[in-house]
This record gives sequence, C-alpha cells and structure tokens, in this order.
Amino acid sequence: MAWEGVRGLNPLALGGGTVVLTGDDLYIEEVVRVARRGARVVVSGEALGRVRRAREVVEHVLERGDPVYGMNTGVGSLSRYRVPFEHLEQFSATLVSRHTTHQGAEVSPEVVRAMMVTRVNGMAKGGVGVRTELLAAFVDALNAGVHPVVRLGGSVGQADLAEMAEIGQVLIGRGEADYRGERMSGAAALASAGLEPIRLKAKEGLALISANGITMGHGSLVLSDVADLLDVFDITAALSFEAFGGNLSTVHPEAARLRPHPGQARASDRLRELLADSYLWRPGAARNLQDPLSFRCVPQTHGACYDAHAYARGTMEVEINSAGDNPLVLIEDRSIISVGNFDVVALAVAFDLLRVAVAQVVHLANERIQKHLWSQFSGLPTGLAARDGDEGLRPLGYTSASLAAEARVLANPVSLDYRGQIAEGVEDHASMAPLGVRKTEEMVGIARRIAALELTVATRAVELRGRPRLGIGTHAAYGLVSRYAATEPEQQWPDLDGLTEAIAGGRLIAHVASEIGPLEPVSTPGEAVGPAEQ
Repeated sequence: MAWEGVRGLNPLALGGGTVVLTGDDLYIEEVVRVARRGARVVVSGEALGRVRRAREVVEHVLERGDPVYGMNTGVGSLSRYRVPFEHLEQFSATLVSRHTTHQGAEVSPEVVRAMMVTRVNGMAKGGVGVRTELLAAFVDALNAGVHPVVRLGGSVGQADLAEMAEIGQVLIGRGEADYRGERMSGAAALASAGLEPIRLKAKEGLALISANGITMGHGSLVLSDVADLLDVFDITAALSFEAFGGNLSTVHPEAARLRPHPGQARASDRLRELLADSYLWRPGAARNLQDPLSFRCVPQTHGACYDAHAYARGTMEVEINSAGDNPLVLIEDRSIISVGNFDVVALAVAFDLLRVAVAQVVHLANERIQKHLWSQFSGLPTGLAARDGDEGLRPLGYTSASLAAEARVLANPVSLDYRGQIAEGVEDHASMAPLGVRKTEEMVGIARRIAALELTVATRAVELRGRPRLGIGTHAAYGLVSRYAATEPEQQWPDLDGLTEAIAGGRLIAHVASEIGPLEPVSTPGEAVGPAEQ
C-alpha cells in the first residue's frame, strides 16, 4: 500500500511511472527512473510502520536519558560533550547547517534526485530512527521537483556529510534549490511547490547528513552508464572483426563452456548475435589463423568487465537497501548502538575493480584501432587512406593512444588513498568512495570517445574491403556510424563529437536493437554472480 501522504505529481514525470520504496528491494533501474525519467516516489505502508516503531525506540531512549552519539552528544571528536535536552532540536538543525561547505562543483539535478531516493529508501529500512514526517519532506520535495543545489564538498566516503547537508538545508527552509528551471532560496522553492519546511527533532539532523548519498545515488547512475558502455564495446569489437577480416573461432561457444566465467560466455553470445549472417562465418573468410590478442581475447576481456560490473552492481544494491547509519536503532531490542555501517569500503573497492576492468576494454579497443591503421596488420593502406601518401585516419591513432593512457591513469585505485587524521584522530579510516565514483564517470566519458574512434576506423576499413556482407547487428551499427564517418576522410573529416554524443545518448544501442531486438541486460535485477549454467 503506497503512502497517501505524498503530495501531487512530479512535474518532471514523462512516463517514469511510480517507484514504491520498501527499504528492501530498490534496484539501480528504479534509481535511474526516478533520477532521469522523473518517476514518482511513494513509500510502502509496511516500511512506514518500521519507521514509526524505530522512532518509538528513539523516544524511549531519550526519556531514559542514555547518551547516544549524535542524538544528545556532539559528533566526531566532540562526542564527549552532552547536549542538553532542551537544545536537541536546535542541535539537529545546527548540525545540518554547520556541515555545509559552500564549495565545489555543483552536481546535476539527476544526481541530486538519485541521492534523495536512495536516502529515503535507507530511512525506510527502519534503523535510522527518524519520524515519518522527515520521509514525507524528502518525498514531497522529490515529487514536486524541488532540487537542492548540491556541491561536491570533499567527502572522504565515511558519509557524504557536506553534500547531504545541502539537501537537508533545503528541507528545513535554508540553502538554495532549483525549481522549474529557476534558482532560488530553499524556503522560496518549498513555498513555490506548496510545501513547508520541516522542523527537525532529536537525531534527525545526524540522519540527514550521515549517509553516503552521493556515493550511492551518483554511483547507481554511473553503473547504469557502464552497463550501456559494455553494450557499445560489444558492437565496436564486432564491427572491428569484420573490418579486420578477423577469425571468429574466438567466439566459439565451446571456448566459453570449457572456461565457465559468466562474463566470457555472455560476451561470446553477444558477439555471435551481432555477427549473425556475417561474411566471416564462411569457410576461409578469416585472413589469419590467429589474430592479434586485441581481437582474440575480446570475449575474455569483455567478460572480465561484465563480471566486475555484476560485482559492483550487487554491492551497490546491498548498500541502497541497507541502513548505513550510525548509531543504529534496533527495534526488537529497543536499543540504539554505535556501529560502522556508514563505511562503504566495499563500494570503493568495487568501483576500483570496475575501472581496472574498463581500462582493459579500452586498451583492447586502442590496440584494434592501431591494427586497422597499420598496413602490416590490416592489409589495407596505412591510415586507411584512399591514396598513397595521404594521411587518411592515421592521426586518430595518436588520439586513441592518448585516451588509453588517460584511462590507465584513472584506473589507479582510490580506496587506498586516505591518509588523513580527521576529528583529532578518531576518524582515522575512510573509503574515498565518492572519488572512485567520479573517476569511474570520467572513465566512461573517455571510453565513449575511444569507442567513437574505433567505430569510425572500422567503418572506413569496411569501405576499403568493398563492403562485404555484415552481420545483422553490425550492419545496423555501420549504417548509423556512416552518418558521422565520411567515406573520404581527406575531403571531409569524421564527426567524432557527433558520434560520441550518439553513443552517450543511447542512439547506437537503440539502432542496433531495432534490428536484432533488445540486447540482454548486462545483469538482471537480483541476479547472482556465480558459475555459468552448464
């Protein structure tokens, strides 16, 4: 049963539907629907019951007068100080205001929306101890399209304090927000949407800021983008096989069966699907007995990236359905305990692993580009030029090598980079997960550019090979890429930015899917990561 206290329809909703938050089963696809498609959010009645029971525990502990971190004590190294009972509400509001830094680049409204929906779901888990009114404030603002202005304030990944505080500021009528395309004060944005600021009670200030909202919200969107990116690289690699006259023995299903990594099997299946009806399946079509490893190891390398993505996705979906708070309310025990559930090292490590895997995919794409441009390997004119002595597309090899180098730098782990002694040495450990998410997003941008380069080069090589019969999927890709990649590069340079935008906007995937049907999701909601089915 959805919560009827949620007011109004989201003015941004364009077919996004409704997402019901239970605290237990939020998937990345639903975060994307809320963040990017304006889906309306409601909270289930069962979740609201848990929230009320947890709040009853908070009130009970308050009456007993037990010291509880961040509720009636200071935070961090100031936890040794008690807050008088009559100052608890003021302390909650002050805690929010004092943690804003007003510094750093602004995040997009879609990231803010993702932060808000993941935080509401975490509160709905029941271990936070807030009132249902605070959930209402979040949900009403989200559905009304009130988007707090959030800056990247320098979170070290042990709760995104500054970023979450800027959302909290708006909910209590302070800060800044965007509403219907206009920047205004938080109070004005709430008033324009017909909403009232919330007055915080004990523990609610800490609950607003002590959450990994930027890591989970932004990270969910980045994982969705990586899933699309893997589809794109399957397409680019498949077209490169045809452009190179490659040997398709590497995608033989028996190779994957005898080495049963789930990702390798998935990569082989997808490549065969994209290359269905290709000239390369004819006996003797392959130019080499064995191609360079950047071709021969595509299923294995792409497969490793699928598996890394599945691991990161699984880790994220545990986090966005968890109570990542400290202190934690135990409803059955009627107690509040100090814990480390805000520690998201698991996510930081997962994103570090994912970037390494994406960098390997980018490396293979770069090497295939170089092989296309090098006559010794391709059997075509150097640079895929139309005439001897012309440059052709040879300069793209330098661009590709530069991008691959950037990807390698971004692949370096961030989860080991914390060396701080914050809060007088109390907070001597941190995940750096927000930085890992941002670096992964940068990696996606670089990878899209190198995919555009490979598609351009491969399309040119297909032209020079006399346009042989292409696979069903690769033929569709070739048709789209040809709009951006000129037949004679000496006369008209390829529109690489336009092609990169087509990749980022999903047009390449949609164009291919229109011919072969939707590509199977990289990972299915709730799918376990384990051995491939035999």
